Amino acid sequence: MDKFTWREAARQIARWRAQFGVVIPVSVNLSRVDVFDPMLENIPDGILLENGLEHDALKLEVTESAYMEDADQLIRVVKNLRSKGYTVEMDDFGTGYSSLNMLSTIPIDVLKMDRAFIRNIDNDEKTIQLVEHILEIAKSMNVPVVAEGVETESQLQLLKSLGCALVQGFYFSRPLHPSDFEAKYLQNAER
Repeated sequence: MDKFTWREAARQIARWRAQFGVVIPVSVNLSRVDVFDPMLENIPDGILLENGLEHDALKLEVTESAYMEDADQLIRVVKNLRSKGYTVEMDDFGTGYSSLNMLSTIPIDVLKMDRAFIRNIDNDEKTIQLVEHILEIAKSMNVPVVAEGVETESQLQLLKSLGCALVQGFYFSRPLHPSDFEAKYLQNAER
Protein backbone atom coordinates (compact mmCIF):
# COMPACT_ATOMS: atom_id res chain seq x y z
CA MET A 1 0.00 0.00 0.00
CA ASP A 2 2.82 2.43 0.83
CA LYS A 3 4.46 2.00 -2.56
CA PHE A 4 1.13 2.57 -4.31
CA THR A 5 0.71 5.78 -2.30
CA TRP A 6 4.23 6.95 -3.17
CA ARG A 7 3.58 6.31 -6.88
CA GLU A 8 0.27 8.16 -6.81
CA ALA A 9 1.83 11.10 -4.97
CA ALA A 10 4.67 11.32 -7.50
CA ARG A 11 2.24 11.10 -10.43
CA GLN A 12 0.16 13.91 -8.95
CA ILE A 13 3.22 16.10 -8.37
CA ALA A 14 4.28 15.53 -11.99
CA ARG A 15 0.75 16.39 -13.22
CA TRP A 16 0.73 19.63 -11.23
CA ARG A 17 4.17 20.52 -12.57
CA ALA A 18 3.03 19.92 -16.16
CA GLN A 19 -0.27 21.79 -15.75
CA PHE A 20 0.66 24.61 -13.39
CA GLY A 21 4.45 24.87 -13.69
CA VAL A 22 5.08 24.31 -9.97
CA VAL A 23 6.46 21.38 -7.99
CA ILE A 24 4.46 20.94 -4.81
CA PRO A 25 6.27 18.51 -2.49
CA VAL A 26 4.16 15.84 -0.82
CA SER A 27 4.99 14.07 2.44
CA VAL A 28 4.56 10.30 2.36
CA ASN A 29 4.89 7.79 5.17
CA LEU A 30 7.56 5.13 5.52
CA SER A 31 6.20 2.32 7.66
CA ARG A 32 8.32 0.17 9.96
CA VAL A 33 8.11 -2.55 7.29
CA ASP A 34 9.51 -0.12 4.70
CA VAL A 35 12.41 0.87 6.94
CA PHE A 36 13.51 -2.75 7.21
CA ASP A 37 13.10 -3.50 3.47
CA PRO A 38 16.63 -3.91 1.99
CA MET A 39 15.38 -2.46 -1.32
CA LEU A 40 13.79 0.61 0.25
CA GLU A 41 16.40 3.11 -0.82
CA ASN A 42 15.98 2.22 -4.51
CA ILE A 43 12.19 2.28 -4.59
CA PRO A 44 11.51 6.02 -4.17
CA ASP A 45 14.40 6.76 -6.55
CA GLY A 46 12.72 4.66 -9.24
CA ILE A 47 9.35 6.28 -8.66
CA LEU A 48 10.83 9.75 -8.95
CA LEU A 49 12.75 8.78 -12.08
CA GLU A 50 9.57 7.41 -13.70
CA ASN A 51 7.92 10.79 -13.12
CA GLY A 52 10.88 13.03 -13.94
CA LEU A 53 11.07 14.43 -10.41
CA GLU A 54 13.93 15.37 -8.10
CA HIS A 55 14.45 14.02 -4.58
CA ASP A 56 12.91 17.11 -2.99
CA ALA A 57 9.48 16.29 -4.48
CA LEU A 58 8.76 13.54 -1.94
CA LYS A 59 9.27 14.20 1.75
CA LEU A 60 9.65 10.95 3.68
CA GLU A 61 8.01 10.61 7.10
CA VAL A 62 9.27 8.05 9.61
CA THR A 63 7.68 7.25 12.96
CA GLU A 64 9.19 6.79 16.37
CA SER A 65 8.10 3.15 16.55
CA ALA A 66 10.71 2.11 13.96
CA TYR A 67 13.38 3.56 16.25
CA MET A 68 12.24 1.36 19.11
CA GLU A 69 12.37 -1.76 16.93
CA ASP A 70 15.88 -1.23 15.56
CA ALA A 71 17.44 2.18 16.12
CA ASP A 72 20.65 1.39 14.21
CA GLN A 73 18.75 0.30 11.10
CA LEU A 74 16.53 3.38 11.15
CA ILE A 75 19.52 5.67 11.57
CA ARG A 76 21.32 3.98 8.63
CA VAL A 77 18.27 4.27 6.39
CA VAL A 78 17.63 7.91 7.31
CA LYS A 79 21.29 8.85 6.71
CA ASN A 80 21.28 7.14 3.31
CA LEU A 81 18.01 8.75 2.23
CA ARG A 82 19.18 12.20 3.33
CA SER A 83 22.49 11.74 1.49
CA LYS A 84 20.46 11.24 -1.70
CA GLY A 85 18.65 14.53 -1.14
CA TYR A 86 15.42 13.44 0.53
CA THR A 87 13.94 15.44 3.38
CA VAL A 88 13.18 13.09 6.28
CA GLU A 89 10.51 14.10 8.77
CA MET A 90 9.83 12.53 12.17
CA ASP A 91 6.04 12.13 12.15
CA ASP A 92 3.76 12.02 15.21
CA PHE A 93 6.53 12.98 17.61
CA GLY A 94 5.45 12.46 21.19
CA THR A 95 3.09 9.52 20.69
CA GLY A 96 4.73 7.26 23.24
CA TYR A 97 8.26 6.35 22.17
CA SER A 98 9.85 9.79 22.35
CA SER A 99 13.20 10.21 23.96
CA LEU A 100 15.89 12.82 23.90
CA ASN A 101 18.33 10.12 22.83
CA MET A 102 16.22 9.44 19.76
CA LEU A 103 16.21 13.11 18.83
CA SER A 104 19.96 13.33 19.24
CA THR A 105 20.74 10.22 17.16
CA ILE A 106 18.31 10.24 14.22
CA PRO A 107 19.44 12.80 11.63
CA ILE A 108 15.99 14.19 10.76
CA ASP A 109 15.21 17.38 8.86
CA VAL A 110 11.81 18.16 10.40
CA LEU A 111 10.06 17.23 13.63
CA LYS A 112 6.26 16.90 13.37
CA MET A 113 4.78 17.31 16.85
CA ASP A 114 1.78 15.04 17.36
CA ARG A 115 -1.71 16.51 17.50
CA ALA A 116 -2.15 15.16 21.05
CA PHE A 117 -0.10 18.13 22.29
CA ILE A 118 -2.16 20.61 20.32
CA ARG A 119 -5.58 19.23 21.28
CA ASN A 120 -5.24 20.43 24.89
CA ILE A 121 -2.89 23.35 24.46
CA ASP A 122 -5.60 25.95 25.18
CA ASN A 123 -6.55 24.47 28.53
CA ASP A 124 -3.48 22.86 30.05
CA GLU A 125 -0.43 24.69 31.38
CA LYS A 126 1.60 21.46 31.48
CA THR A 127 0.93 20.89 27.78
CA ILE A 128 2.04 24.43 27.01
CA GLN A 129 5.26 23.81 28.95
CA LEU A 130 5.89 20.54 27.10
CA VAL A 131 5.36 22.25 23.74
CA GLU A 132 7.73 25.05 24.78
CA HIS A 133 10.41 22.51 25.74
CA ILE A 134 10.02 20.58 22.50
CA LEU A 135 10.33 23.81 20.52
CA GLU A 136 13.42 24.87 22.52
CA ILE A 137 15.14 21.50 22.07
CA ALA A 138 14.37 21.41 18.35
CA LYS A 139 15.59 24.99 17.93
CA SER A 140 18.86 24.16 19.69
CA MET A 141 19.29 21.27 17.23
CA ASN A 142 18.38 23.43 14.21
CA VAL A 143 15.38 21.25 13.42
CA PRO A 144 12.13 22.98 12.44
CA VAL A 145 8.94 21.83 14.16
CA VAL A 146 5.56 21.40 12.49
CA ALA A 147 2.62 21.37 14.92
CA GLU A 148 0.09 18.82 13.67
CA GLY A 149 -3.64 18.97 14.27
CA VAL A 150 -4.23 22.72 14.54
CA GLU A 151 -8.01 23.21 14.45
CA THR A 152 -8.69 26.62 15.99
CA GLU A 153 -7.53 30.21 15.76
CA SER A 154 -6.60 30.18 19.47
CA GLN A 155 -4.35 27.13 18.98
CA LEU A 156 -2.69 28.84 16.04
CA GLN A 157 -2.11 32.08 17.94
CA LEU A 158 -0.76 30.28 21.01
CA LEU A 159 1.66 28.25 18.88
CA LYS A 160 2.81 31.41 17.13
CA SER A 161 3.39 33.09 20.49
CA LEU A 162 5.50 30.09 21.55
CA GLY A 163 7.64 30.46 18.42
CA CYS A 164 6.21 27.61 16.32
CA ALA A 165 6.21 28.93 12.77
CA LEU A 166 5.01 25.79 10.94
CA VAL A 167 1.58 24.30 11.52
CA GLN A 168 -0.87 22.02 9.77
CA GLY A 169 -4.41 20.95 10.45
CA PHE A 170 -8.10 21.28 9.75
CA TYR A 171 -8.00 24.97 10.70
CA PHE A 172 -6.54 25.54 7.24
CA SER A 173 -8.21 22.74 5.28
CA ARG A 174 -9.52 19.24 5.54
CA PRO A 175 -7.93 16.73 3.14
CA LEU A 176 -8.87 17.61 -0.43
CA HIS A 177 -9.27 15.69 -3.66
CA PRO A 178 -6.57 16.84 -6.15
CA SER A 179 -9.12 18.69 -8.31
CA ASP A 180 -10.45 20.56 -5.25
CA PHE A 181 -6.88 21.40 -4.20
CA GLU A 182 -6.22 22.75 -7.70
CA ALA A 183 -9.34 24.90 -7.65
CA LYS A 184 -8.58 26.26 -4.18
CA TYR A 185 -4.82 26.78 -4.38
CA LEU A 186 -3.49 26.45 -7.92
CA GLN A 187 -6.00 28.09 -10.24
CA ASN A 188 -4.09 31.40 -10.17
CA ALA A 189 -0.75 29.66 -10.76
CA GLU A 190 -1.80 28.29 -14.15
CA ARG A 191 0.33 29.50 -17.03
